Amino acid sequence: MAKFSNSSESRAHFNYRSKMEVGISTKGKLFLLLFFLTGSLCWSQDVDINDSTKTTNPIESLLIDRDLRNWSVRLLGNVRGQWFKLSNDNARLSYIPNNLFGIGVGVATRKLILDITFNLKDKSTEKTYIFDLRGGFLAKSNVFDFYFQRYRGFNIENSINNTSIFRDDIVSIALGIDYLYLFNSGEYSLNLLRSGLYDQKQSTFSFGVGGFMLYNQINADNSIVPQELYPIFNEQARIIDYTNYGIGVMGGIVGIIKLPSNFYFGIGARAGIGLTIKNAEAEVVSYDPGNPMIYRLSASALFGYIWERFYSNISLGATTNGSSLGYGNNGAFNLLKGKFVVGYRIKATKKPVN
Repeated sequence: MAKFSNSSESRAHFNYRSKMEVGISTKGKLFLLLFFLTGSLCWSQDVDINDSTKTTNPIESLLIDRDLRNWSVRLLGNVRGQWFKLSNDNARLSYIPNNLFGIGVGVATRKLILDITFNLKDKSTEKTYIFDLRGGFLAKSNVFDFYFQRYRGFNIENSINNTSIFRDDIVSIALGIDYLYLFNSGEYSLNLLRSGLYDQKQSTFSFGVGGFMLYNQINADNSIVPQELYPIFNEQARIIDYTNYGIGVMGGIVGIIKLPSNFYFGIGARAGIGLTIKNAEAEVVSYDPGNPMIYRLSASALFGYIWERFYSNISLGATTNGSSLGYGNNGAFNLLKGKFVVGYRIKATKKPVN
């Protein structure tokens, strides 16, 4: 909490904080309402939905595939995580979680990929407690990706002497949804390749435009800056609670490259810019960072091979959101996901096209 030397300063700070918190709360509630109205279209863990056929029932159109030749079961290993950075002109702190690896099982069709994973636990007492829900769907020309994460416990690595300490009181919460409209979606079938259904006849690329919404919160029992680094970071950087609501526009390109002998390669890149509502509470001061801009970059890649009944692929994706915290401090919030899949199609289908 904020600390002041006399009661008049405390009352003034309290009145200011009360008015500010009401304003942020109202804006925050409106933002979250819009967020969840949009996000209500997206559900379940590690879900990818591809709407490639027309039926009279919308639910059936999105989820149900009655052709067993399009069904497969799969084993997978994955890595996923979120981390954030705090920096100024002299130093950088990186907050990195532990135990990011997992294994799981799943099922895939032309319309739905559902993978359930479980984190691998180690015997270390320095554990990051993770809830990480991600998914998305492709409905004709519209691509949605979403996530909801809560991480508690981070290693703090600094660029001064490259040492690391673990803090189990630091909690990071992140929600987000991305939307992209693809201009030539009829030629784009990356979900089919992920599900082991090889029908990509040629290499293709598609441009897209859309937007994003996000919410981030970081809080801790004490300053997220270790006390021994106080001389390097100013009072505004010694944050104990930080919230960020953002909305922006985004453009990108996705592509599939057909390789010889049933290999394939997929790539994607997006860039966005937006506006945020931010509030930071440090040990002795609370403030609104002045610069409202947020910048987003993301990239993804997929490499795979398909047999007559088996298929395998490996995918990797990363996103970074950068924003000024004011007073010479900068923040960056990063997301990482990777997956290795081996799948088996339940019913034989035609051989892949060479």
